[in-house]
Amino acid sequence: MINFSLNESQIMIQSSLEKALDENFDIRLLNTNAEKTESLNHGWREIKELGYTGIITSEDKGGFGLDIFDFGLTLETWGSKLCEGPYIENTLAIETLQKSSNNFDQLIVDLSSSKKIITSVINEQIIEKNFLEITKVENELEVKGEIINLPYFDQATEILCLGSINKEIKFIVIPKKNFIEVSSSITITGQKLSKVNIKCNVNSESIIDSEKNLLDIYFQLFTLSKCFESVGATHTIIKMTTDYIKSREQFNQPIGKFQAIQHMLTDLYISYSEIKELIRYVAKLLSIDDNHFQKLVSMSKIKCDEDLPKVGWIAHQLHGAIGFTWDYGLHLLTKKILLNKTLNGNSFLHSEKIIN
Repeated sequence: MINFSLNESQIMIQSSLEKALDENFDIRLLNTNAEKTESLNHGWREIKELGYTGIITSEDKGGFGLDIFDFGLTLETWGSKLCEGPYIENTLAIETLQKSSNNFDQLIVDLSSSKKIITSVINEQIIEKNFLEITKVENELEVKGEIINLPYFDQATEILCLGSINKEIKFIVIPKKNFIEVSSSITITGQKLSKVNIKCNVNSESIIDSEKNLLDIYFQLFTLSKCFESVGATHTIIKMTTDYIKSREQFNQPIGKFQAIQHMLTDLYISYSEIKELIRYVAKLLSIDDNHFQKLVSMSKIKCDEDLPKVGWIAHQLHGAIGFTWDYGLHLLTKKILLNKTLNGNSFLHSEKIIN
């Protein structure tokens, strides 16, 4: 039997992060920054100050020693405050390095303490089959190729990539200094994505070896992480909508007293609650039974993609004209959900994963 109740430690983890983020959360400021052609980093400083960069790092390496479920709880809060930064990429890189048969202990310690920051675009490399070419040259590896849509390149010191060596796909860690940024673009949420090239030689120990299928594990964990983030954004959408229908008056009473409005808000909350409990269940299941984890992650992804955008659309309808204004900021939350929907494959890909 899986216990879904949060323990005292988990409640503290969420509340501590929420308190830290609330001090600097201003949706009007985020609106202003979203107009600029630069990468946003709201919330990343607070994550580092709280030490959450080491949330799933083992205690012997200076981390909290927690699991993916606990990490997911922080992502709910992270998403609810529209945070930006390489939190997911950095954390899942640590998880991957910890599963390696190679010794990456010092890098794990540095990433957990924020001395170094790592980013990646692994899932898109897998889907697009866009792998770097790796050739063994004596005691070194020659690496060349191109990576597109790489987030947080400016903040990173290391890049986690996928490369093809002897027809095998392997993870490889490469210092950022070996990459050249050739162009960049900005997403609908104001996030900067870089196109980078590389042609250099690196140490052969940069390859991450493991007996486990690290590619599948990473793909599933990153997909689930983005579901947690979208659920967090949905939580704020529902809170903003609830507050609005309590204060907006028509016919001398709050519109929230009209039964039709109440039904719509109830539908929003049911969709949100179902998905939140589903992804929490999936994250809990990972520590107990990983045999069905892939299928359940794909189910979660499909459910998020189908239901959460509808929550945003109905919330905009309940707000009326103000919901579509730039200054109000509801659009930023909707855009976050829609952006996450485009990542990690579509419903067809995940339906195949469930069937096969």
